[in-house]
Amino acid sequence: MFKYVISFFLLFSFISCQKKQSIKPTFGPVVESVYAIGSVKSHDIYNLKVGVLTSVRKFYVKEGDLVKEGDRLLTLDSGVTLKSLISGVVTTIPVNVGETVSAQQTILSVVNLEKVYLEASLEQNGALKMKQGQKVLISFESFRSQTFSGVVQNIIPREGEFVVQVTVSDLPENILPGMNADLSIEINKKDKALLLQVGEIANGSLTLLRNGKKEKVKVEIGISDSEFAEILSPELSADDEILMLTQKNPK
Repeated sequence: MFKYVISFFLLFSFISCQKKQSIKPTFGPVVESVYAIGSVKSHDIYNLKVGVLTSVRKFYVKEGDLVKEGDRLLTLDSGVTLKSLISGVVTTIPVNVGETVSAQQTILSVVNLEKVYLEASLEQNGALKMKQGQKVLISFESFRSQTFSGVVQNIIPREGEFVVQVTVSDLPENILPGMNADLSIEINKKDKALLLQVGEIANGSLTLLRNGKKEKVKVEIGISDSEFAEILSPELSADDEILMLTQKNPK
């Protein structure tokens, strides 16, 4: 009886493997995207500096204070009072009253936390695919269950890098400049494409099973994501069978 059970198990396993020798292409949507790590930036930053050696006589604000454009920030030892050029939050006061301040040293910083955007550095291949107006899907590690929508605003060269700037309007208030986000930039999309798993294409070709015979053919790929690729040629139907690579190259 034990031998019969083993024999049945082996026969079942053999039949199961036979059934998995080939797969068929499917029709469905596919989206090609470029992925990047982005950083939240503020559109308005005011770093207060002076052009001469001086010191601060009095501060009218402290770190964390909300100020409006035109509000007093500090008075120098010369008696000159300086005001904010933007509305925002005082984020940095790196000097103390009476402390000597060098020329062009930042005395105080104001950052607008409401007018923000995202920046990300891309490799050349990704940068070449960027266009203004492309959709961007944005997610943060602490908000994995929630995604946000953005739009590519600019793609610019900067010190040997290619930087994409993304506008977004629906970020929560607790998303602050300096925080990082995952960006998925939509390059191309097709709602109904003939698809095949990427892993079944080797060196630009695949093997068809037609009339019981194997036929190796070259493949032209269109849009692809991490799992599926659009097959442009040869012309395939949903009934064509494709020999799986796992069966062609058993370990």
